[in-house]
Amino acid sequence: MMQILLVILIWVLPIILLRNAYFKMDKEEQQKVKSVFKQPLALFCVGLLVIGYLLSFSGIFLAIALVLHIGVTMVFIGWFTSIIVGWKIGKLNLMKSAVFILLGVLGIVVYVVIIT
Repeated sequence: MMQILLVILIWVLPIILLRNAYFKMDKEEQQKVKSVFKQPLALFCVGLLVIGYLLSFSGIFLAIALVLHIGVTMVFIGWFTSIIVGWKIGKLNLMKSAVFILLGVLGIVVYVVIIT
């Protein structure tokens, strides 16, 4: 019972905090947030990361390995996509992107070794 309450808290608390922060913004900032979240790449990068983390923690607390694996996979895809997008728009140079991709692959290898 406690695990279910904790998982509900994990999913509901960020939603409440984001909602409160959104309503504290002025109209111009709200329009900027809306325009950013309407872009598919932003949703694909940030959305996969956030939902992946939430699923990973939910899988850990509920002791459901499939949910944990799905969450970790989503985090890796979001991480990889964010790096590629950052490199394409010029926020990251090629060397930093390569290092971050290497760290992501290393993280997946460590995850697989620890889990199996």
